[in-house]
Amino acid sequence: MLQHFRTVAVACTTFTGALVAGPVVAQDNGPVKIGFTGALTGPYNEYGEGLRRGIILAVEEWNKRGGVNGRKVEFPEPLDDQLVPDRAVQNTRRILDDKSVQLIVSPSGSGPTLAVVDMVMADGRPFCNAQAQAPTIVYPNGRDKPPRKNIFSVSISNTVEAEKLGQVLGGKFKSIGILHESTGYGVSGADLVKKQIAAGGTAKIATESYNQRAQDMTAQLVRLQRSGIDALLVIGLGADFAVIRKNMVRLKIEVPLYGSAGAMTVPFIEGAGDLAVGTYGVNALALGERPMAPLAKSFVDLYRAKYGMDRWYGADPENPQISLATSVGSGFDCANVLLDGVRRAGSTEPERVLKALAETKGLEGVSVKSISFDPSDHTALKPSDLGVYRLAKSGEKIVFQLSAD
Repeated sequence: MLQHFRTVAVACTTFTGALVAGPVVAQDNGPVKIGFTGALTGPYNEYGEGLRRGIILAVEEWNKRGGVNGRKVEFPEPLDDQLVPDRAVQNTRRILDDKSVQLIVSPSGSGPTLAVVDMVMADGRPFCNAQAQAPTIVYPNGRDKPPRKNIFSVSISNTVEAEKLGQVLGGKFKSIGILHESTGYGVSGADLVKKQIAAGGTAKIATESYNQRAQDMTAQLVRLQRSGIDALLVIGLGADFAVIRKNMVRLKIEVPLYGSAGAMTVPFIEGAGDLAVGTYGVNALALGERPMAPLAKSFVDLYRAKYGMDRWYGADPENPQISLATSVGSGFDCANVLLDGVRRAGSTEPERVLKALAETKGLEGVSVKSISFDPSDHTALKPSDLGVYRLAKSGEKIVFQLSAD
């Protein structure tokens, strides 16, 4: 079923030279292990628990096919950081102290990933960023400078998301409000969207921020309303997006509402209920296209067979929630990216795996349809991988529908 994991084009299978001075790791035999810390519990567990499930699905499929280069793949018990940066740091230290772990999948969220990325870079083991959107995770000195050598990303970067949102909003509205969380994800996302909108038109922009888990955003919304906005974009997470939507209804703010990929998730639909209907947002195209690409369909079938139609999948058997791609699918993709690098390197030695990863070409994915990297570009997802979705009612179900922007 999952022959699609293989790259469409692999330039070479022998590697020479070293990319980084890697850490001392276990000998190049025995099981191949993937380390992970994420938000497995707490108010944002849709991200970390989703990544955990995606990694499990990928590991099981590799092991069904004999592992990687004849070596069994293992996923040691993941650690829970509840999306708290300090906990992510403590957990990552534990992972890095275990020299039998050769590959690492990033924490869920920009805050925890930014908190650990420097220690991961210094360590040198291959690291795949599944969800964090802050551009500095991969490019600490700017997009025009080299990426971190051992960090590769399948996530929706704020830069890419901002370009897509700028295209959608900039030519459509005259006065746009941006309400963003006060984290690195929210601040950098808002700044990038403002630049994209300004570059493409003359729309006025008003901005406000809020703290994660705030229970009321009335003051910020009133200020945006008084500025005369005719559309509102929220850059944040789903649970907070639900609070904002309810506040808008109470204040009778009736303007088109857009959400970032992080906002258009399960907790938003759970928290806002029918008030979510009519909301727009960007997210991965793979699960929204009909017919689905072969790997996307295989992934959906695997998920339903193992976990059923739960809160990640949704209530419609034919139309899984789009956020399944960026919650579970991105963990699935990261595990496959790392393991495919090991396969092509013929080794778990960091320098050889990193060289192979930088030569990835056309690896099929779920959060990104076709994953490619090169030495100067360690981010797989491009604006063309994103679609604009509208939440709509289908009978008693709330579903994602691809929109014409």
